[in-house]
Amino acid sequence: METYVDMRKARADRSGSEGSLKLHVMNDQEFAGLKLGRLEAQNILDWRDRLPAALEPSSKNRILNDLRAALNAAAGKYRRQLPAHILAEIKIGTKAESITSSPRRQLLTDEQVRAVVDAAFEVDPTGDFGHLVLLAAATGARFSQLANLIIIDFQFENSRLMMPSSRKGKNRQPGTRDAVPVGIDVMRRMLPVTEGRDEDKPLLLRWGHWNTGGPGNWTRVKFHEQSPAYEIDELWAKTVALAGVPADTVMYALRHSSIVRGLKKNLPVRLVAALHDTSVEMIEKHYSAYIIDMTEEMARQTLMSFE
Repeated sequence: METYVDMRKARADRSGSEGSLKLHVMNDQEFAGLKLGRLEAQNILDWRDRLPAALEPSSKNRILNDLRAALNAAAGKYRRQLPAHILAEIKIGTKAESITSSPRRQLLTDEQVRAVVDAAFEVDPTGDFGHLVLLAAATGARFSQLANLIIIDFQFENSRLMMPSSRKGKNRQPGTRDAVPVGIDVMRRMLPVTEGRDEDKPLLLRWGHWNTGGPGNWTRVKFHEQSPAYEIDELWAKTVALAGVPADTVMYALRHSSIVRGLKKNLPVRLVAALHDTSVEMIEKHYSAYIIDMTEEMARQTLMSFE
């Protein structure tokens, strides 16, 4: 698993899926400590049964995809030492879970989004988490994109961010960045974060703790990169409670709300897709109801009066 993570990071020149792999695979000592030559499909199935019940099938499938890729890579590398049936065991054990229903798209009103942003600044006095949530709400970008923003991507004079690609899907070019317009109020709120810092440094910061020698000797230090997404769960839970939005609201709701906001403002579907680093097909698949409303409203503006 560690070899696979290192390969992914080297290929993408950034962090990737190691957070979920470490949390759900490497931290499972019974599974992670198993000799590859003794791996059977049942071992993988037993590990799957130990995954948190709250984990969505789509999230489990993403972890399974990475696990399958890591195991297949190792099976290819050590094929002379491994049993011939190892690939079949991996294939059976990592078969994707069926998803019987579409995931619910959590949508927030503009007032709720503002309340979430204000709450995020309150739960973290450093302002670091607030800045992260502010940009997530303003751009609808994924956590991985926001975590990879650097100072030079912050273009105050043009009131925009040069957003890194999430590199989802095929044919994505490394280092691709697209201009995403951001309100001047957001840019002003972010400006202090950029002052006096080198242009190649991460835009968003976070506090962390560094062991300075021996058990219990931890010093609070400022890290120049975002932690894996799952490490913000506690702050997000406090934010949701303080903002007064539904308790099951996830941070991805900010992305859904941003996409729907664009559609309701009658932006072309292609533009909405480009601003959110996705495809027209994905927008049409998951937000078709809002597209129908959008196109109907646009059509009404062209109606001729016969009175």
